[in-house]
This record gives sequence, structure tokens and C-alpha cells, in this order.
Amino acid sequence: MVRYDADSPGPDLYAELERERLRNAELERRVGELSRSVRDLEAFAREISHDLKAPLAGICGYAQLLTYLDVGHPRPADYDDFVAEINRGTDRMSRLIDDVLAYSTVSGASLHLTTIDLAALVDDVVADHAVVQLQPSASARPAPQITWDFLPAVRGDHGMLRRLLENLLGNAIKYVRPGEPARVHIAARTGDDGFVMVEVTDEGVGVPDGQHEAIFGELHRAHADAYPGTGLGLTICRRIVQRLGGSIGADPHLRRGARIWFTLPAAGPTPAGQVSVAADMTR
Repeated sequence: MVRYDADSPGPDLYAELERERLRNAELERRVGELSRSVRDLEAFAREISHDLKAPLAGICGYAQLLTYLDVGHPRPADYDDFVAEINRGTDRMSRLIDDVLAYSTVSGASLHLTTIDLAALVDDVVADHAVVQLQPSASARPAPQITWDFLPAVRGDHGMLRRLLENLLGNAIKYVRPGEPARVHIAARTGDDGFVMVEVTDEGVGVPDGQHEAIFGELHRAHADAYPGTGLGLTICRRIVQRLGGSIGADPHLRRGARIWFTLPAAGPTPAGQVSVAADMTR
């Protein structure tokens, strides 16, 4: 006859521990399968994105040829409109492929964490926007005006932070009323929690009421009828910020324009005081 001490675990406890062990093993197995599926999906997205680029480039090239093709005078009715529609479609498809590729690689890309001079990075991104603005293919819109205050150094991945700023500044420049210049201001402050909060504020059309969280969802477009886009830009931003250990959101209280904020780990102590730096993209 087997005797059990009153202070010793009984058979019910051993059985429960065994069931818990089996549940944990099953959970680990399912997490492993899910991780493999995600990696396979990301690899497929990268492959198909690259494969789609080649035929799309061919379509775009022939559409450009049609733009300048001598088809007699006057041109056939609606000819120019049809060609312009082809060009718009290929341009949107190209941006969609780029965004799908970025969306699929952000989560799995390796991180190279280092100290980032946020002010220098913003200056670089703004300069690139200025170059694009001067290109002949750029739309005839008033030059954007972008200013920023002292920006403390942060800890992050340079490539991912650059894409984050490109997306946020690109949105701030795009979502403006017709004929008005984009006015964007970037501010930052270091909190007691060791994180830097960065705010990108514009005076554009703003975010519709009730959509301040939805705009970060996949394929959500707040102004789909009035402005081009793929609906993945802010989703990519959220993925980047989360991978770097921060958070991101939109200020629902701002009534004129939009303010997107995000947090990143601070690189270390920052100098006291604030230095005002202005960058006008017309320079």
C-alpha cells in the first residue's frame, strides 16, 4: 500500500503539472509553426515584389513612349487621357509594390542599433525632398516649409529611422489643401522614462474624427478619394517604431492639421536648452 505524506504533493498535483507541461509544449510547437509561416510569407512577398517590378517597368516604359508618339494631328479623341491613366496606374502599382516589400521586410530585417543624430537625419531627409521638388516631373505645388527644434540623439537603426521620417514627412507634405504650401514642424523632448518623444505636426487637412487609430491599420486610407496612396505607409511606421522598442500614435485633439508622435529610446544625456533650426525647402 502506497502512503502519501500530507505535506507531499499528491497524484492530482503531478497530473496537473504534466498536463501543464504538455500544454506548454503544444504552445511552443504552434508558435514555431506560426513563426515559420510568417518567414515564408515574408520571403514570398519579397520574391513576388521583385518579380512584379520587371514587367511593370516595361509597361511604364511603353506608356512613356506613347506620350511622345507621333500619332498625327489632331490626336485621336481621349488618347492623352488614356495614356495619362496608364501612367497613373503604373505609378500607383509601383508604389504599392515598394510598400508591400517594405511592409514584409520590416519585421524580419536585422537591426543595427546605434546612436542616431536625429537632427542630422532630419536635415538629410528634408534635403532629399527638396531635390525631388526641383525635378521636372514634380507636381507644380508650392514648396513645403519644414522647421524643427533641437532634436536629441536616439538609439535606433539608421535605415529604419530614415524610412520612418520619409513616410511621416511625405504624408505631411502630401495632405495639404490645393494651392497651399505644406508647413511642417518637428519637435522632440526626452522624458524621465529614458525615451524621446518626437512630434511631427502639420497644418494640412488633418485626420478625420474617429480615425486616429485606424490610420495605422493595413490598407486604411483616410482620404482615399482626394489623395493617392497605398494605405501601408503608417502601418510600416508602426512596425518600425515597435521593432525599435517605442510606440506611435496620432493626436486626436489637434483640430487644424495633424500631429503624429512616436517614441524611441534616448541615446544618453542631452544638452540643456533648445536650439532653433529652420530648413526652408526653397533654399
